[in-house]
Amino acid sequence: MDFLQRTPFFRLLLPFIVGIVLYQYVELAQWSLFSLLGLSLCLILLGFIIRKPILQFQFRWLFGFGIFLFAMTFGYLLSYQKDKGQKFDYINQKGCYEVELTSAPIEKANSYLCKVTVLSHFDSLSQKSASGNAYLYLQKDSAASHLLFGDRLLVATTFNTPQKAQNPDGFDYASYLKRQGVSVTSYISTGNWKYTERNTAFSLRREADRCRNYLLKVYRKFNIEGDEFAVLAALTLGYTDDLQPDLRKSYSATGAMHILSVSGLHVGVVYAVMMFLLGFLNRSQRQKLLKTILITLFLWSYAFVTGLSPSVVRATLMFTFVAIATCLDRKSQIYNTIFMSAFFMLIVNPNFLFDIGFQLSYSAVLSILFFQPPLSKFFPTRNRALRWTRDLIAVSIAAQLGTAPFTLYYFHQFPNYFLITNLIAIPISTFVIYAAIGLLLVSFIPIISSAVAYVLKFLLWLLNYSIVGIEHMPNSLSFISLDVKQTFFLFLMIFCLSVYFYTKKYAPLLVGLLSLFVVCVFNLMVQYQTLTTQKMIVYAGMKHTHVNFIDRNQNYVVTTDSTEAERIASSFWQNNKLTAPVYLQANDWFSRGFAYFRGKRILVLTDDFLKKKTTDAPLELNYLIIGNKIKPKIDQLLECVSPQNIIVDKSISKWHTDQIKLACADRNIAFYSVAEQGAFVLDFKD
Repeated sequence: MDFLQRTPFFRLLLPFIVGIVLYQYVELAQWSLFSLLGLSLCLILLGFIIRKPILQFQFRWLFGFGIFLFAMTFGYLLSYQKDKGQKFDYINQKGCYEVELTSAPIEKANSYLCKVTVLSHFDSLSQKSASGNAYLYLQKDSAASHLLFGDRLLVATTFNTPQKAQNPDGFDYASYLKRQGVSVTSYISTGNWKYTERNTAFSLRREADRCRNYLLKVYRKFNIEGDEFAVLAALTLGYTDDLQPDLRKSYSATGAMHILSVSGLHVGVVYAVMMFLLGFLNRSQRQKLLKTILITLFLWSYAFVTGLSPSVVRATLMFTFVAIATCLDRKSQIYNTIFMSAFFMLIVNPNFLFDIGFQLSYSAVLSILFFQPPLSKFFPTRNRALRWTRDLIAVSIAAQLGTAPFTLYYFHQFPNYFLITNLIAIPISTFVIYAAIGLLLVSFIPIISSAVAYVLKFLLWLLNYSIVGIEHMPNSLSFISLDVKQTFFLFLMIFCLSVYFYTKKYAPLLVGLLSLFVVCVFNLMVQYQTLTTQKMIVYAGMKHTHVNFIDRNQNYVVTTDSTEAERIASSFWQNNKLTAPVYLQANDWFSRGFAYFRGKRILVLTDDFLKKKTTDAPLELNYLIIGNKIKPKIDQLLECVSPQNIIVDKSISKWHTDQIKLACADRNIAFYSVAEQGAFVLDFKD
């Protein structure tokens, strides 16, 4: 109760979050929302109307309940308003649009990704105003590579709503974009867009982007290239476009990914440096106020040069509140300060709640504040070096305790050597930040800047070499998958056991142990279900065919591209505790596309080997799967085989899919289009 009294923003934040989450799953009529809002205001006012002290004490809960109801309804309405503001009026309408780039283009494998806002729509008769955000994928060419933040384009295209998850446990790209404020996407080939002008009006984000690009040119000027440049740009300026997949994987596998995303760690380093440099301004309240103003200005200047990304703005806002609280000598209110920053961030954009970075950063900060002090007390020492090592270990363990459930839920892996990683990577990355700041400050002095650049390149090489070395250590990763229920109970367990540690009361200990038991039960249920599962899945691959045969925990895959298969199906395999996939070429029940699995005759057709073939009697099949971009002549094909069901995967063109669908309708054959309906899942137990 004392904690709740000292953290009023926690009492506001909790119902506010409940309202945001409620909007995602429950649709409430407007009249019911305004009724809840009116009821909450009546309950709040009732606390002021009642005059008798005895009645005030008896009904004091009404005021608290009214505040809870008001904050929850406010969160729901704010989410509704944000969602309504993302409406796009011209979905699936081919036309000409004027758009403006609201971020610098990001280079992809075959295109440039541009986030744009739509300004107007042209038809044959007139120009109409339009609104909404979109992702454009421009075909790679020299013109697209020179586009900048604020450029305006005329594009001839059709904006489409992104597809929802089409594979079991697949990534829901549509929901992800919606929470980013983007409702439509489009691919535009060369010749279907034209540069018109650049928006010259002042934009803080555009100026921030220009400033960051200038600093990146300074790095390139000193021949910092390749992986060293990619890590330096990500580490200091939040620019991650040059990070290669293998390097990302190495940092993720070792638990060092937080180093590459400018967020709490980096802003915290800047805050600590400024606190140290301005430590002499502590003699009076006026000096403390001056120090707070200078620290705040420097923090926001750093956020500016890193491009004002959401993660940096979030961390900067949080440390701004921390600086203000420190100035007012209210260090005991640090939890309230953090909850206040989260509350204001969610008011700006309720969808931040579903951002992985938001969840990880706040869980890490709260966990460090809560667990680091008691962990440090386990090893008291007066030696400065030992104390520094102890504190770093304590911070690493504390951060992992708070973020582990999210890490296992989103990434299905746990870095076993995170302590070694942090003991090596955090000191080196801190020196990299200092050296990078030094290089930017002395870049105009030839000899000194070259020496600093040499040291900086060595530090970056050492950092990458250490990370890759740790990744290749034996058993560097544990693959553990959690669902939403298990994640919730794991957090509940951590919270309850922490409460027991501080209060020594047995009720939270019992709840914590029960939560752990529930997590284990859910895990056993998944394993039991896997041991009794017999399925065939035809995945929705973009360009290739992937058919998954699951016989209990045995995992067999027929695919024309194993890399794409693992990318789209690995989450499903991990969530269902399946063994590593066995890629089929031939065995006792599968050969040349023909399979006899669980009593069913199946043909996976990925080439035209039946073309111009004849047979006395068509081969009876239960399932015919057509894929791998082949262009089958369905009438000739059905002279060779007689299937009860035909499944056409996503690699087959729409024209051929429609022809096969018509042929199936004429012959009374069951038809399934993966492109239209998502992955085909057949449970042999049904």
